[in-house]
Amino acid sequence: MARETKNAKTKKLIIYVAVFVAIAVIGLITGELKPAELLGKPADKDIVAAAESDFSVHFVDVGQGDCILIESGDKNMLIDAGENGSEEAVLEYLEQQKIKEFDFVVATHPHSDHIGGLSEVISEYPVKNVIMPRLSKENTPATVTYEKMLKAVKESGARVLSAVPGNIYSLGEAEFQIIAPFEQDENLNNMSVGIKITYQGKSFLFTGDAEKAVEKQMMNSEYDLSADVFKLAHHGSSTSNSKAFLQAAAPDYAVISCGEDNSYGHPHREIVDLLYDLDMYVYRTDRDGSVVFTVNNNELKVVTEK
Repeated sequence: MARETKNAKTKKLIIYVAVFVAIAVIGLITGELKPAELLGKPADKDIVAAAESDFSVHFVDVGQGDCILIESGDKNMLIDAGENGSEEAVLEYLEQQKIKEFDFVVATHPHSDHIGGLSEVISEYPVKNVIMPRLSKENTPATVTYEKMLKAVKESGARVLSAVPGNIYSLGEAEFQIIAPFEQDENLNNMSVGIKITYQGKSFLFTGDAEKAVEKQMMNSEYDLSADVFKLAHHGSSTSNSKAFLQAAAPDYAVISCGEDNSYGHPHREIVDLLYDLDMYVYRTDRDGSVVFTVNNNELKVVTEK
């Protein structure tokens, strides 16, 4: 058999590269491939070591649900705890981070994919304050999950704080402000507690499942919505995350908390495309596992589980 000459090998390599580039370009044009799917920067895998910092925000992978742990010095806050059945994973993560107690627990709104695991967490850890939306009698759900969480809160002895826009609280050297909800809404997504937390000039924005009507209210408010990191509302749904709101927040990083191959199709394609158009780095718990941002000496870093 005749051996390939060096020139022949070089020509073949050039052809392979040209074909690969052509496929990629066609994919981008047709929408089959989108850079937004690849925007997450390569990161270290050791999220435990990463959390040993002055300030850290953990977007915990709980599948199709939300769970955010914030550590500021020796002060801790938990925002939601995933769906029913997420308790074991959440408690294991908290133990891994050596959490002893919570200064604040936030139940953004009474949907099970946000509060399902909270009753177990509140029963397991000392909790000083619980922040929840004040619901009217008509808006109060009669679900087992919600009632179980309320029972755990009552038995914990924690102080219950209604989410009032404008209220400001301290978490160690960090400070956070309530930015939503504004009024009663039969759509419980729109009762979501909105929070902006700031540490050493770096800020993080959380809006639960708030939809576009509430995003408009937040934009019409006096609050500064700009943030370095924004956890997309409603798991990247197109019912939320309007272009105007994303431009108002103008984050460098977007985080999507969603389950792999979830039945809702989250994140929705148009939102992923929009994030790409706005030139944001994107992290997704279904792809990256738990995602941790740290702040040390005014420097923001990110690490991922996978």
